[in-house]
Amino acid sequence: MFRFKQIVWLWGIFCLLSSSCKARTFDFATPRLLILSNGDKESIQAADYLFQHLDKRNTEKAVLQIKRSDTVVEGFEGGIVYVEIVEDLGNDYEIINEEGRLSLFGRDRAILRWLSYMLIDRLGDYHRLKVADIPPGYLDFKTGKVDFAFKYRDPHLQPNMNQDISGILLTHNVDRDWGLWGHNLRKVFVGGIDTDVMALVDGRRDAEQYCFSSEKAYQAIKTFVLEEYGRGPRDARWFMIAPNDNDKVCSCASCRKQGNTAKSATAAVVVLLNRLTKEFPQDYFYTTAYRTTREAPKSRLADHAGVLLSTIDLPKSPQLDVNAPSVREFSTLLESWKQQTSQIYLWDYISNFDDYITPFPVLRRVQGQLVYFSKIGVDGVFLNGSGYDYSPFDDVKTYVLSAIMIDPSLSVSDLVKRYHQRFYPISADVLSSYLLEIEDNLDGRNSDLAIYSSFRESMKSYLKSDRFNKFYAELTSLSAHLEGDEALCIRKLLHALSYTKLQVDYHDGDIANGVLAIENNRVQFSSQNDVFINRLHESIEDGVTNYKEEKGSLEVYLNEWKRLKKTLMPMNRFKVSKGIGLSSSELLDEAFLLSDNKTGFVSDFNQGWLLAGEDVSIIGRNSNKKQGSIRLELRFLLNARHRMYIPDRLELWAEGTRMMVFSASDFVILENVATLKKDIDLLDHTDLEIKIYKNKELKNSVIACDEIQLY
Repeated sequence: MFRFKQIVWLWGIFCLLSSSCKARTFDFATPRLLILSNGDKESIQAADYLFQHLDKRNTEKAVLQIKRSDTVVEGFEGGIVYVEIVEDLGNDYEIINEEGRLSLFGRDRAILRWLSYMLIDRLGDYHRLKVADIPPGYLDFKTGKVDFAFKYRDPHLQPNMNQDISGILLTHNVDRDWGLWGHNLRKVFVGGIDTDVMALVDGRRDAEQYCFSSEKAYQAIKTFVLEEYGRGPRDARWFMIAPNDNDKVCSCASCRKQGNTAKSATAAVVVLLNRLTKEFPQDYFYTTAYRTTREAPKSRLADHAGVLLSTIDLPKSPQLDVNAPSVREFSTLLESWKQQTSQIYLWDYISNFDDYITPFPVLRRVQGQLVYFSKIGVDGVFLNGSGYDYSPFDDVKTYVLSAIMIDPSLSVSDLVKRYHQRFYPISADVLSSYLLEIEDNLDGRNSDLAIYSSFRESMKSYLKSDRFNKFYAELTSLSAHLEGDEALCIRKLLHALSYTKLQVDYHDGDIANGVLAIENNRVQFSSQNDVFINRLHESIEDGVTNYKEEKGSLEVYLNEWKRLKKTLMPMNRFKVSKGIGLSSSELLDEAFLLSDNKTGFVSDFNQGWLLAGEDVSIIGRNSNKKQGSIRLELRFLLNARHRMYIPDRLELWAEGTRMMVFSASDFVILENVATLKKDIDLLDHTDLEIKIYKNKELKNSVIACDEIQLY
């Protein structure tokens, strides 16, 4: 296997010692290429793959002549590309670039496939090759031995679900690479969970957690692996052996003997992991540093056993402050695990899970944090994104993230621009300039961008309405001049971004800019955004079905707009000046939502509702000129999962005097909304205060109110 490599190595040493060879490198413009391997089975297949894909992309075979051989062709004049798979290679891959010869060595076929596409793209700079369908390469093909920054790389975005794209980008995928993922150990118990497999909790067997020292549990996992994948030869698989998502720990004699405590199941889980690696030495068995397995074990994990740590509590900002409490806590946890294993993966986050569709800047943040993760010994990264749901720019993000997980020093700007120029030749500048602008805005401010953010939060941090409207208008204008795949992709993007356009209209819309119309003292949404509603309907036809993680159906979102368009609201004569938390005395930044003439979405508490976890005081002015009684109306969202309940009571104050008190019994409940409607006489008072006291039956209850109306 190594005879060719030894010759190449000696030749490389000779060239390093010879001054005449120092400046001579492989000529990518050579008109004749020989694809060569050393003749072993794996290397032959890798060389055949390169030859076949290069040859079929060669549009001028008379100009560029490509040959394939496993032995040096006598008298051949041109450039030799030598390919060899070396399983025990000391690095992930090695390149030797010398005059007349380019040698590529990789640990496995996947790496050689990736190198092949990198090379095809590089040769495309000098020859007429069909490369328009493959992502741009970023290797310089200089002589060197290289390790990937991370061994496991998984950008969990829709394009990475495509096996061909994943292969070209050299990424992993939880669906293809993991036999078990997340809290899904129950899958191995096909016939149901035996009593002996249940955790012993407080002296009783509990079906909600497992006994990880149980022999039956081990046998069930073993049987699952054998039946699903066999022993081999086959590609390695990863298996997540994690407790269920609760705080229950098995306290049976066997688990306690292995080291379990009342709050930690780590010891028994690690014993099980190590045992499984002996049974299946080609595979990897991981657990999570989470809840009952957060604490690191006291014993060493086997070579193919590891841990997955979540970054959920780390700031989502481009530059981490290593002295911040959350960062120090994370580093301490990671270091405790690092002392017992070298296999450490991270579960990071790259989407706004409350809004998949609005463009979300994440590339520079991930790049900055990848450098830190690599430095502290992280071996793999799962970047949790919108997954199976479409999100704008997910194709370029998949490409860039896959590249910087291999080499975090690459230029994000260059990668973005090159990708768009390859796949969006007409609209590249518009796409790149907008995406990089929001990336730079976030990077320059080093903002901590939460992965669960309302649209209003996005508008405060990086999304500027005017700039987005300009971008949307430019795409609309360009779309009429596009053809082929670019036209289809931009059409889908434009349709999906109509969601964000509607969001901008909802949050910025008023009577002055025409989004709201007024007639006979009644307010409703005008027809000027009907085109965006229609485009969003077409987006569903394009296969874009969700706009967020939880109950995020676009059909439901559009039904909310359908309701809004039909709603005629009396012109609100109450104008909020400020809101204050009664216990914290903090100003409520979003108190303006209570008098903006727009009702909230019943299906989404982030849409139009003022949320408060304490009693609040709303201060405002009544501009109603009507004599006698007027109508007071308030709406509150009810959502038990998120602790949103009917307030305990409301008080109406004027000039320091409490005028009225309303209790929960005064509300009418309909479709998860509690409404208070009362005719009141303000006795010519104009300056008012409304105190809202949250529900007292639940300690952590939340107030969710969308409008305080006087009419």
